[in-house]
Order: sequence, then C-alpha cells, then structure tokens
Amino acid sequence: MVRNALRKELTALLNAPPGNRQPVIRRSFTEAWLYATDLPVLYGGQVPDSVLAALDAAGWLFLPENGWLLLTKPAKEPPEGWYDGPFGPEAACCLSLIERHPARDGESSGMAERMLIKAGEEGEKAYEDACAALHREWAERLRTGRPMPDLDRRYFGG
Repeated sequence: MVRNALRKELTALLNAPPGNRQPVIRRSFTEAWLYATDLPVLYGGQVPDSVLAALDAAGWLFLPENGWLLLTKPAKEPPEGWYDGPFGPEAACCLSLIERHPARDGESSGMAERMLIKAGEEGEKAYEDACAALHREWAERLRTGRPMPDLDRRYFGG
C-alpha cells in the first residue's frame, strides 16, 4: 500500500490514548469520504476535542459514524507519494479530455480526487479502472454540453 502525504498527516494527527495501539486508517468505502479510522473506539466512543480541533486546523472534514471517524480533505493537486505506478491508456484519455476541453464549470472535483487517491493506493489496475470510469463520465458530460470539472492534470501524469 502506498503511504501518501495525506495518510502520513493523519498518522501524525490521530494520537491514541497512552497504552493503546495506534488507530487504524482505512480507505473509506463511500465516495464522499477518503478515509475512516477507528480512533473513537480507542477513546471509549468519543474523540477528544483536541484531536478534532487539530484535524479541523489542518483542513480535514470529519464525521463520527458507527464507531468510526470518517475523514476527507480537498486535494486540488495530488498529494506527495499518492501513486507509484504507470499512467495507462485511460489516464491518457482523461488527460487528453482535460487538455482539449479547458472550459471548467467551477464544480468541485472532490469526488474524482478521492476516487483517484484511493485507486492510487490500490495499484495500477485500480487506477486504470478509476480513470476509465471518469473517462466515461466526462464523455457523457461533453455529449450533453456540460463542461469538464476542474481537476489537476497531474492526476493523469500531465
């Protein structure tokens, strides 16, 4: 698994109580969140205000849910160390669409950013699959006259 800058930042911010193991940080299964941590379990169901304040100050959004703390952070540019594989043909198609259709709609690209960061952690096949899904979505947008979302070219090797 790739330990990108966002994971490293979370590891530094999420302090376990003395005598406990470090909290688990996993990729979230939902599109709206990047990671999930079991930190609340280590604190008896509540996360200390000091930890939440540190997350907030660092720009993280969070939501306690079913013993987990869901986390996400905007990543307009790819975090350092986010993907170490090659960029395949679907990534090249996405890059081409971004370069040929620069008109952006100002729409947040958070969903795409999260999808690509998570896929980058999973490896080359997952990354190419994520790019294929974006390629299909963007082709549909363009066919219906909607502009491309604003997403950094570096997510596709540009």
